[in-house]
Amino acid sequence: MMEQKKNFIINVVYYGIVLGIVVAVSMFAMNYLAPFIVGFIIAFILKPIVQKLIKHFGDNKLIRVGVILLFYILIGFIIFWLFIAGISALQNFAKTLPAFYEATLVPTFKSMVDFIEKFFSDMNPVMAQTVDQVISGVAESMKGMVGNISTGVITFITNAIASVPSLLITILIAVISSFFFTLDYQNIVNNIFGVIPDRWQSLVMDVKSGFIGTVGKYLRAYAKLMSLTFVELSIGFFIIGIGNPVGLAFIISIVDILPVLGTGTVMIPWIIFEFVMGNISMGIYLLILYVVITVVRNILEPKVVGDQIGLHPLATLVCIFVGMRLAGIVGLFGLPIMVTIIKTLHDEGKITLFKNLKPNKSVKKDSVEA
Repeated sequence: MMEQKKNFIINVVYYGIVLGIVVAVSMFAMNYLAPFIVGFIIAFILKPIVQKLIKHFGDNKLIRVGVILLFYILIGFIIFWLFIAGISALQNFAKTLPAFYEATLVPTFKSMVDFIEKFFSDMNPVMAQTVDQVISGVAESMKGMVGNISTGVITFITNAIASVPSLLITILIAVISSFFFTLDYQNIVNNIFGVIPDRWQSLVMDVKSGFIGTVGKYLRAYAKLMSLTFVELSIGFFIIGIGNPVGLAFIISIVDILPVLGTGTVMIPWIIFEFVMGNISMGIYLLILYVVITVVRNILEPKVVGDQIGLHPLATLVCIFVGMRLAGIVGLFGLPIMVTIIKTLHDEGKITLFKNLKPNKSVKKDSVEA
């Protein structure tokens, strides 16, 4: 019994130290090596295409340069298209805004003013004076709030403008490093692994393979959840009678990946807007649809993600909650991935977490090249 307790304490301390080192190294890497990490990730993503072309046409630096150039040209076209689409949407909004103001906002504000005037005219003088004082206090508070918000916005814009040169330099370094990584990928990887002690190389490769496999499974899980949200929104919008239900559902389902709010990023302001504009029935329909989607998502997310990455739904739920509390969106995705990698290594017998926790021999490892 004492031996088991001793082994338990040793394992907890050991893996705690390892986890601390990993977190410290990751924070250092993200702070000082971010553009090079981005460049390496781009080269890694393009590696299968480069290898396939080299297999057919032979190893040639022009092929590697051509692939990376086409990649950035494609990214440039996407950014340009998004910019044009955004400008077009703003132009259309600007054209419809005057008519919307005259037809909707003015009547709404007029009815609100009429209601307030009638409310005060029916009120006794003492109560009216009290309400007037309360409104004056609220108005003063609002002035201070507006001033604070204005100061915050100006500070944010100033800091954003000041950070533009640094951001451009970071992007430029990431682009240049991606060319170097793509041109000499395997040699660079071999040199990096060369500085790792021999006894650690196998474990590092296993961790890397587990990370790649887990991220792929994670993406498949959230693709399923986003597809489910898309179907629910499409059906709901069609029943409610909203124009272009499929296109609108697709756009909203994209933001479903955001933590905490998800579809609420779009749905909540929309619901509030409908209630403010007096469209009570539409607001209620949208609210019911949002509640249904949120409940279904929260019930299925731990199950779907857990099935994909091999964790129990309860363990997945704990990892999602704890990770989000510890590190926000990074922890939301990072902690389940980290726990899955550790569990996979244990199931494969590469590490031993606890003496009485037997590895799952049914786990199969997907081999991934460096």
